[in-house]
Amino acid sequence: MFFQNTICNDIRFEGKGIHSGEQSTVLIKPAPVDTGIVFVQWGEDPSHGVRANIDNLVHTNNSIAIGKNGFAIQTIEHFMAVFTAYDIQNLFVFVDGSELPILDGSSLKIAEAVEHAGIQVQNAFSEIFYIPYPIWVEDDGRYLIALPSDEYKITYTIDFSSKSTAVGTQTACFNIDKETFRKSIAPARTFGFSEDLDGLKNKNLALGGTLDNALLYTQDRLVNEGLRFENECVRHKILDFIGDLSLTGYKMRGHFIAYKAGHTMDSELVRRITRLIHRKRMARTVSSTILKQKEIEFIRFKRRMNLL
Repeated sequence: MFFQNTICNDIRFEGKGIHSGEQSTVLIKPAPVDTGIVFVQWGEDPSHGVRANIDNLVHTNNSIAIGKNGFAIQTIEHFMAVFTAYDIQNLFVFVDGSELPILDGSSLKIAEAVEHAGIQVQNAFSEIFYIPYPIWVEDDGRYLIALPSDEYKITYTIDFSSKSTAVGTQTACFNIDKETFRKSIAPARTFGFSEDLDGLKNKNLALGGTLDNALLYTQDRLVNEGLRFENECVRHKILDFIGDLSLTGYKMRGHFIAYKAGHTMDSELVRRITRLIHRKRMARTVSSTILKQKEIEFIRFKRRMNLL
């Protein structure tokens, strides 16, 4: 059995949003059991906050944004990834602004702040959801798969060869726990491509992006001075995925396999998992007939994707 957790002491951040370019202040405070991760507009009562779950998803335009009742907050995935990896279920996140600060483009400073604040074990159990059978999302050759496993494992492949040979194709696989996340995932920075900058800015995106908070690639080279990992880009995609998957609201156990996925596909997988969670509340077991049917469907999918 696992217990719920919150933090022992407040955490405060100030910084610029990578998309809005605006300054924001974040104050993270402990919350009671069964609260969830709740984002609150600065100065408002926590009862008016927005819980981080898929029902409150607003958009997936180059980041994850949640909101309701006129309040929305953008780019939550880097913070949510840390809360997931450090097994923190209950927090109030007060935000003065429309976007969380990007900091250095990774989750490292957030992880360090959580460690400094300390983690408080709470007197309530944390629910775990085990993927019972293959679930997947596909779109034009890209796919995202969830398979049964007793571990929380992510295998991710990116292919940006057409945008930059310096990134090319990268694959990484990790069993996700706090130590692995802190050492191998949290330091990985967000990245982008010089050919996309004008288009993003025309959509009011990447207005706060600099070489201090993002890796920038041209067609054949990295503009920044250096990398933290040889395959830093795919590690950052794993970081994003951990944050996106947290919108199920559950500790997850499964093997997640991604090929050229992203926030939109992530959120669709979260929706499918969430629907399954709701069904399993009604019927606590999955029938052998459904399991067999899903296996047959998954074999057809693998044939179609040339995965057999």
